[in-house]
Amino acid sequence: ISATGLFEEDGVSTTRISIEMRDGKLSLVEPTARGASGETTDDENRTRIPFDIDHYQRDDSVLADEVQNVRAFGTTDTLETIQNRVERKGMRHAQDLTMTLEHQRIGAIKGNVTSKSGKVLHNLYSRFGIPVPSAVSLELDVDSTIVANVFQDVIYSIEDDLDETYGGLHVFTGRSFHKALWTHKSVRDTFLYHGGAAVLRQDVPDTFEFAGATWERYRTGAKATADLGSPYIANDEARVVVKGVPDLFITRFAPADYEETVNTIGLPFYMRQYKKPNGKGREIEVQMNAISLCTKPKVLRRLTLT
Repeated sequence: ISATGLFEEDGVSTTRISIEMRDGKLSLVEPTARGASGETTDDENRTRIPFDIDHYQRDDSVLADEVQNVRAFGTTDTLETIQNRVERKGMRHAQDLTMTLEHQRIGAIKGNVTSKSGKVLHNLYSRFGIPVPSAVSLELDVDSTIVANVFQDVIYSIEDDLDETYGGLHVFTGRSFHKALWTHKSVRDTFLYHGGAAVLRQDVPDTFEFAGATWERYRTGAKATADLGSPYIANDEARVVVKGVPDLFITRFAPADYEETVNTIGLPFYMRQYKKPNGKGREIEVQMNAISLCTKPKVLRRLTLT
């Protein structure tokens, strides 16, 4: 998800953000005579919904004795230093936090952001007070299904709920769903009769265009799809997201909980090291303070195989 640039990133100086809901709809403006009074409208009802930004921190340490007589990584004749070990550990923890951010964003496109343990952090539907949109079956188990027609109704329903212009649709698919879609008769006929025969010679492309959307297999392993009730994209489902709408998908970074960072603009990651009290090594902290949200979860859609 992160690689697509779907989420707009920014730093904030607080540990809480608010999403504003408006009941006003997009409308046209009637022309009036130059120099005359303009058109007037009623005030919109607005509701601010607060979200606390989540704090993720990994603590570690390096003992001086850990690097004593130890060869530096990737060398044959250089001894490792404490600083090298600190940086290597910090980089590993930063990679884990990067994957945590990815997990957070997956939750946002599903409307329910959870933690590593499966705890619900932000159920966007309950917070916004809207029902969860019903899953839509593309009936890929039926040969006679015209998949493009079924998906077109999904597009119409998204447009009704979005009620503004957008740039396109991106669908993240699970393994089984992706394969079933690609091998379905109506999909293959579409490519065959519209100059896409060369594409059909591929086994199963990870990404392809069909029915006005980009379909991309979310590449992950068995553990990620099986743990915690499929916290990523389940094998037999797909998730539809809207592209090109400002502030529809956002990530906000809050400042770290250090004296010098309070009320400053938050950065994606922070790392700090300091001496152990006995002088026998270093303590390490790596942290991320982030929240990822869909500000209009009503437009999210879940697709199923059958």
